[in-house]
Amino acid sequence: MKTVDKMEVLHSQSAEFIEQGETGKFLKLIPDTFIIKGEEKDGVFNQGYAIRHINRQDMILIDVVEEATRDAVKKLVTDGYKIKGILLTCDSIVDSAYADLATISEDAGGAPIFAHPRNNIKDDFKTKDITAKGTVLKDFALKIVDLPGNGGESVLVYSEINDGMLFPGEDAVGSDYDSDLNTFKRPENKSKNNDYGLAESWSAFNEPFSYFFPRKGKPGFNLEEGHQIDVIGNLSKS
Repeated sequence: MKTVDKMEVLHSQSAEFIEQGETGKFLKLIPDTFIIKGEEKDGVFNQGYAIRHINRQDMILIDVVEEATRDAVKKLVTDGYKIKGILLTCDSIVDSAYADLATISEDAGGAPIFAHPRNNIKDDFKTKDITAKGTVLKDFALKIVDLPGNGGESVLVYSEINDGMLFPGEDAVGSDYDSDLNTFKRPENKSKNNDYGLAESWSAFNEPFSYFFPRKGKPGFNLEEGHQIDVIGNLSKS
């Protein structure tokens, strides 16, 4: 698997780089991995991500469905990229979508949309099962971890590339960008059973990762083994 040239991308691995980046524009964080800032509310903005295949033509988008990101996605298609899938980590992502899923797929060059099969998405568009084996996701070295998460059934998206990247969607929240901290916590959950299940699922997660990319809050970069243990320990804390 491709590893990271840390000197090459060190300047992009900071809260300041992301904060100062233009909303609705893909920003390169590490090789073949990009962040895009979406809608902002009360000083907090949503974050989506893109992973580019080693062939430098195919791409996967993660939670990129907002009006602020629409033109950037259409530009990917115009520039010749083939979007092989749009991944929805939980059904609440659809609440911030700029249009119905058929339109979002069309704007992405007809890309399939992957979601959890038990999600209650009120849309007639036929999504693909994000938990199914043998899909295009394997071409991007992605593993999907099924969770009893926040906002319906949810998933963690894990990639082996770049020394391990973890995309938890809304099942982990990073520190505020104006904070000196760089920690992660579970989101508020009205259901104690769901919160307990999510904590247990985090406790069972054992894949190595160097990068932690949440939907909200500061990402984690170059996480050593000890820091990885701290992250999972905090997320699984009762």
